[in-house]
Amino acid sequence: MRGTKGVFWTNQAYRSGGYGLLSVPSSHFISWMMPDQISGQLQAALDALVPTGCAAVAMPVGEGGALPRLSAEEDALTASWAPHRRNEFAAGRACARRALGGIGAEHACLPADEDGVPVWPVGYLGSISHSRGLAMAVAVSAGSYSLVGLDLEKTNRLSEGAMSRIVHPLEAALAGSDQVRTSILFSLKEAFYKAQFPRWRTTGSFQDLALEVDMDAGTAQILEMDARFAAELRQLRFAFRCVDDYVVCLGWR
Repeated sequence: MRGTKGVFWTNQAYRSGGYGLLSVPSSHFISWMMPDQISGQLQAALDALVPTGCAAVAMPVGEGGALPRLSAEEDALTASWAPHRRNEFAAGRACARRALGGIGAEHACLPADEDGVPVWPVGYLGSISHSRGLAMAVAVSAGSYSLVGLDLEKTNRLSEGAMSRIVHPLEAALAGSDQVRTSILFSLKEAFYKAQFPRWRTTGSFQDLALEVDMDAGTAQILEMDARFAAELRQLRFAFRCVDDYVVCLGWR
C-alpha cells in the first residue's frame, strides 16, 4: 500500500539468508504450512492479539480464481494494476469489510486517499496488511480507540544490509544478527507507522524509533522516538505473534 511501506520505511523485496528458530520462544511458533492452511492459524493469533471491542480477519490471497467483491470505486482504482497486486488489494479489502462487520459496521466501499491510505467509514478506524499470499485487517470503533496499526511480514527475507538499517543502536543487543528478531522489529515499526501515518502523515526512517521487546510475552514498548513524532504515540501498546515464517504485529491506543 503506497501510504504505508513506501513512505516511512524502505521496504524492498529483500533476499533472505537463514535464520534460527531458537531465537523466538517455541510458544510463538507454529509448524510450516501453505498460505491457505496457515490463514486459520493467523486468525487465531489475531484473535489473541486484538483488545476488547476490536475485530480482525485473516485470509489467503486468491490466485487465479474469482476475486473478492470490489466496489465500483475500488475496481476503477485497481483496474490497471498487476494481477498479484490486485489480488492482494481485493483480499485486504475483503478482510476489512468482514472486520467492520464484526463490530457492527457494514460498509461496502473502502477507497484510498491520495497517499494510498484506506478511507474508513466515519466513526471507525482500521489497518490492512498483506504479505506473500496472506492478507489481514483490523477494525475498531473510533470512540474506543484513537490509533491502530497492523502489520504482517515474513521472518526470513531480510538481507544483512536491510537488517543494519532496521535496528536502532538501542536494539542491537536484542537483535544481533538474528533474522527473526530483526523481522519482528521491522514489523513492529511498520505497525507504529501505520498507526500514526493516517493522522499525522509523519515520515522518517527505522532509526527514528527504538523499541524494547519482550520476546517471551510477545509485547513491546517505545524506548526512544524522534521528536518529529507526536508525543501521544508514546502511549501506543504493541503485541506480536509468530506463526510459521510470518510475524503479525499490532499497535493500538
